[in-house]
Amino acid sequence: MQNDETNDTTTQINDIDVQSQQKETENIQQDNQQEVIEQQTLEQQQQSNEALLRQIDDDEPIYILVSNPSEVKSSSMNKYLVYTVKGKDALGNFEVQRRFNEFYTLREALIQIWPGLYIPPLPDKLVNPTGDQLLERVRLLNIFVMKMAQIKYLYYSEEFVQVFLRSTQLDVCKQIQNLPKPNIRSQIEKFKHIFELDQVQEPDSISINKINQMQRFCKQSQQLLIKLFDQAKSLSGSKRCLKELFHSFFGYGLQEFEQQILLPCLNNEKQLILTNPDAQELKSTLDYLKDQNQISLDKIQDLISTEQRDMEAFLQGFQSRESLLHTKSKVENKLREQQEQLTKVMIAKGSSFGKSQEEQRQKIELQIVESQNDVDSYKYYYQLVTHVLTMKAIDKFKKDKHESYKRIIRDLAQLEIENNQVMQEVWTRIISLAESLRVKE
Repeated sequence: MQNDETNDTTTQINDIDVQSQQKETENIQQDNQQEVIEQQTLEQQQQSNEALLRQIDDDEPIYILVSNPSEVKSSSMNKYLVYTVKGKDALGNFEVQRRFNEFYTLREALIQIWPGLYIPPLPDKLVNPTGDQLLERVRLLNIFVMKMAQIKYLYYSEEFVQVFLRSTQLDVCKQIQNLPKPNIRSQIEKFKHIFELDQVQEPDSISINKINQMQRFCKQSQQLLIKLFDQAKSLSGSKRCLKELFHSFFGYGLQEFEQQILLPCLNNEKQLILTNPDAQELKSTLDYLKDQNQISLDKIQDLISTEQRDMEAFLQGFQSRESLLHTKSKVENKLREQQEQLTKVMIAKGSSFGKSQEEQRQKIELQIVESQNDVDSYKYYYQLVTHVLTMKAIDKFKKDKHESYKRIIRDLAQLEIENNQVMQEVWTRIISLAESLRVKE
């Protein structure tokens, strides 16, 4: 009787084990099917986007402008700022309104997609910027989109050209974050295509030394640029104050003197100089001179501020390159765990190795192959990014810095020349007008 009960219990346990194994097998199969579906969907989306981008004419001029910061009330009565981003590119015209946080989310996504590479910097985050802060932010946002337009693989990425510049959805940040992430192998192929690479070698001592030198250069430059920015800001403030005092005295003070003191003596406005009704052109020229001088001051500050952020952005590229090694290390740990798991399954083979255990073994072996491929891919990706940095990006960054500096200095010099010409014209007109006026005795 006892044997019968024991047999029944054993049979029940075996049945439970079989059901559990069948359930586990079904779950494994469902997981595999889901992974296949997700991978196919991702590949289809990537192929569709890449096919669209391949049709784009990279030589088509890009016009893009950030303007018109406006305050908007949300449904909860909170207020926030939006900026109008409008222009034209190879896909046609666009005009959208974007919050600063959407600029920021876009850049963070691009940093993840393009590790090791320079992504144009954004101005600092500010709480409720107003006045000069808001004007400066608009100028720096325009520098950001201008730099994006110069780097075609960033500009014509799905994140920027299709979502940021053209999406009509309310939550653009969420839309950017939910875009399918490219798998590492497709990203490797994209890198090789964009930078026209066939063979990539492991980083040697020369490459590593070049990267280390560039990192030191960027850090040292940051310290110097901080000092220069403080000096430029002080100079800008002093010069701004001087210009305001000059125009206040020359424009309003002397005009008030002419109207209140001289006019009663002359009793004829046409005998005046600055407030002479026939001298409106002189007043317009003075106003123009004041505005142009302000543009010159803004460019000096923008130059140094942008240089400082550019150095930080390039250092961020180095940091994101190192993240590839961290990811590779995680995949290697995962690979070791899978190998240990496979060892345990194989040890259990001698006791009771049924169909479910065989399927589990096959699944683990496939996972090991996939993980090993990922380890190899991340290792190659790191080598690829390092190669792009040392052979192309660092030299291009230095060249761009030189060209940018020459362009800004040339523009500043031209502005000062124009300002001096206008100032000379103002004084010449004043002298001429003063000499032509005669008070009747």
